[in-house]
Amino acid sequence: MVGEAYAGLVIRDPGRGAGHVCLAFDNRADLEARAREFLAAGAATGELTRYIAAEEPTVPLPWLPLGDRYPEGVVIDPHAQVAVYAAATEDAVATGYTGLRVVADVTSLVRTPEQRDAFARYEYLIDRYIPDHPYTAICAYDRADLGDAAIAELACMHSRADARVPFQLHACPPAEGSAALTGELDLHAYDLLTTTLDRADLPPADEVVLQASGLRFADHGALLRIERYADDRGITVVLRDANGGVKRLADMLGLSRLRVEAAR
Repeated sequence: MVGEAYAGLVIRDPGRGAGHVCLAFDNRADLEARAREFLAAGAATGELTRYIAAEEPTVPLPWLPLGDRYPEGVVIDPHAQVAVYAAATEDAVATGYTGLRVVADVTSLVRTPEQRDAFARYEYLIDRYIPDHPYTAICAYDRADLGDAAIAELACMHSRADARVPFQLHACPPAEGSAALTGELDLHAYDLLTTTLDRADLPPADEVVLQASGLRFADHGALLRIERYADDRGITVVLRDANGGVKRLADMLGLSRLRVEAAR
């Protein structure tokens, strides 16, 4: 469960730097206002823009009905879904656009645990795709429909989130690690951390490096969860560029599968 103490990271940057954003919205008007701002910024720079939702918008937006692409209750194939957007991005560029920019209300695709498991894995994979390709997206989730805990399972797989989430596991430059781990890891985050690591499908290696310069805090229980994840897979996890407090705690615990390297 995600504690109410975790405040959302409010993203009001509609430019290309927005990258991959998770938006938890409270009503249709708020979603459509954010979509107009975000898509207009893309159109101004020559991007192809799309608004994907089950309901037709009440304001002018380049709408594509969600139901045309996803049957009710479908569980997506994460890798196939990335391939769909990669192909759409390539097509947009081939026809003269500078890229593809999408706002998608995918609430109906994540209502069940099985759906969220698949979609969270997709969110992590597309987060790895976006930094090196001209594709920008807001993934939108209805808070009243799903609740904060369900949305947190998905928000933590985004590089940016406008949702209540204690931490994020997201893409980073390959030279820095397999992924970045940012935020705070305390008892409210334990179960979510375990689920997120399982879903992320991190690149297989004997040593998996997580860039931890944005990890503000981690308690002993969280470090033990990461240790268990590494032990189950017979690997070593490295938290690189972590703060001194995390490093000292890891040293005290004497962990064998988790190594913490402090920032220089």
